[in-house]
Amino acid sequence: MAVKDKLKALYQLQQVDLKLDGLLEERGDLPAEVEELGKKISTLKAEIKENDDFLKKAVVRKKEIDKELDEIRRRIDKYTDMRVKVKTNREYDALSKQIDNSKEKLQSLHKELEDIQAKETTSGRDVEKLRKEYDEEEEVYSSKKVELEELVSLTHDEEKRYVKERERHVQKIDRQSFARYEMIRKATRGKAIVPVVRRNACGGCYNVLPPQRLLDLRQMEKIFTCDHCGRILVPNELVEETAREA
Repeated sequence: MAVKDKLKALYQLQQVDLKLDGLLEERGDLPAEVEELGKKISTLKAEIKENDDFLKKAVVRKKEIDKELDEIRRRIDKYTDMRVKVKTNREYDALSKQIDNSKEKLQSLHKELEDIQAKETTSGRDVEKLRKEYDEEEEVYSSKKVELEELVSLTHDEEKRYVKERERHVQKIDRQSFARYEMIRKATRGKAIVPVVRRNACGGCYNVLPPQRLLDLRQMEKIFTCDHCGRILVPNELVEETAREA
């Protein structure tokens, strides 16, 4: 593709992108607000689930602990009875050690049970608070989402037409030039390609261009960028020609 045709295709692409940008600007901060609210709701939902899961597991674990406590108490009673009847110090010491170990396990399980009960209380309060916050945020989110959908529907056909037009222009441009355009457009917040404006200045940053650069631009044998802002420069002749063809 000749440089002139490439520049024209890039400039036409930008004109469509600017129209799409205009549609997005009409929606203001609403899309970002809806996205942020959606993320917040997802986080709240995850936190509620985490607390609910803990409370369910806590019920199961408390039952297990109760069974273990009963079993250990029976074991302690058994070892205590056996210790009374032993005839040697060795047997007495062995049973005493079993009793001590069982009592330590008993204390450990009591501590675990207390911790679970304390966390249950906290989690219960947290879940109640989280659900209230979730309901409030969900209501705002639903309202904002409907508002955004209504705004989008107003310009849906127009946006669809621009997107198709954009795809048509992109197909004319080689991958490397398109990537370069996208990179500059992102860095300059929208305008990657600018014409020469009055006093022979860059249409992006308004720095005056050297006379030789102006001559090179008119020949359209190579793509040039502004030395100051990095935008792709196009001669006014190409801008006027593109406007006539639109």
